[in-house]
Amino acid sequence: ITASEISQYVYCPVSWRLNRSGARMESPRLVRGVAEHERAGGRLRLVARWEKASGIFRRIASLLAFASLILLGWILWMSP
Repeated sequence: ITASEISQYVYCPVSWRLNRSGARMESPRLVRGVAEHERAGGRLRLVARWEKASGIFRRIASLLAFASLILLGWILWMSP
């Protein structure tokens, strides 16, 4: 049982029981709600991908900055 199912049961136990038994209720508002949740889920997946990519880019930038500092230190150390 999910939190959504608990919420549905609290709101309307009959609707919850019908839904669990496989009965499907269709209404324009329900269809719009499902479509909006699917769009929101797609946006959340996109945000998760961007967050993962930004973490990778931050690590790469940190490594490049560290390598630049090491190179600068080596150049300064070796210069007369």
